[in-house]
Amino acid sequence: MYSQEDMICSFCVNDYHLAVMIVPYIYRVINEGKKVITFFDKDLEEIINKVIITNKEFWENQKVFNEVDWKKTRFDKLSKKFENAQDEDVVIVAGKDDFIDRINRLLVNFHTNFTLVNCFDVSDIAKNENFKISDYSKILNTKGLEKIEKENFV
Repeated sequence: MYSQEDMICSFCVNDYHLAVMIVPYIYRVINEGKKVITFFDKDLEEIINKVIITNKEFWENQKVFNEVDWKKTRFDKLSKKFENAQDEDVVIVAGKDDFIDRINRLLVNFHTNFTLVNCFDVSDIAKNENFKISDYSKILNTKGLEKIEKENFV
């Protein structure tokens, strides 16, 4: 289960943009001792590897990234993703709006406390009248993780 304090949103224009945002975040949380569970609408393995080799620290410590599943999520294999889930894990969901919504509906019933990171495609969010940034406490972008200031919402 996740609470609003544990909900992070991110917006990307393409898969490379997504990789540039999540690789440093994933590197940090794994080094903090947390496990990362991913749900991707597309296979990101090739793109992630290209991003890793452009950063000396990531390249020298690339074994950290071997723990992460960068492949497209298969719905028939969802239960395997949670076999070893523990409190404080980080769950990253990236893809089209309907994919994120479907995974999030499944995650609501999960009884482990975790941080949820939803990575949306900007073009999908522009069409989604139901999306509310106020549902999230933080935003992940290329600068890192930033708190969303609620007082600016109308």
